[in-house]
Amino acid sequence: MSVKRLCLISMMLSIAIVVNLLESFIPMFVPGVKLGLANIIILIMLYEFRVTEAFFVDLLRIILAGLLRGSFLTPTFLMSLGGGMLSFLVMLFFSRMKIFSVIGVSVLGSISHATGQIIVAIILLSTKAVLYYLPFIALLSLLTGIFSGVLTKIYLKRSITQRFLKENGIE
Repeated sequence: MSVKRLCLISMMLSIAIVVNLLESFIPMFVPGVKLGLANIIILIMLYEFRVTEAFFVDLLRIILAGLLRGSFLTPTFLMSLGGGMLSFLVMLFFSRMKIFSVIGVSVLGSISHATGQIIVAIILLSTKAVLYYLPFIALLSLLTGIFSGVLTKIYLKRSITQRFLKENGIE
């Protein structure tokens, strides 16, 4: 991997972390729900970078944001990790299947992130009562997934990353 490519991936990771931390300050209707704007970076990575690069940016974003928030290895962190990894796998699968647009992939990723968080909460709390929370989170996930998907589609349509890679000779 070239130094230029590594720097670009590092910049994508940095943007994902900063966006993740900043969106914590945006109030939402349901406690614990965020817009998921860092997901835009992961979607861009899935469509314009190698799968391993996208995976490590997603995983490192979750870990580093947890460390910066002081929530590393707490239940909140574990829920974020569970949701993030399930979301990544779902988005990877459907982005490769090419049966949904990037907006559809974003929505599926957003809903699977919420589902992953609920699964981890069920395990941590040893109760299925948190399932009652899922319809509210799923509805908000639908909306935030559409929002992130539209922004990602606009970005990908302009092919900004691919143009940058070509202009700078980054393999």
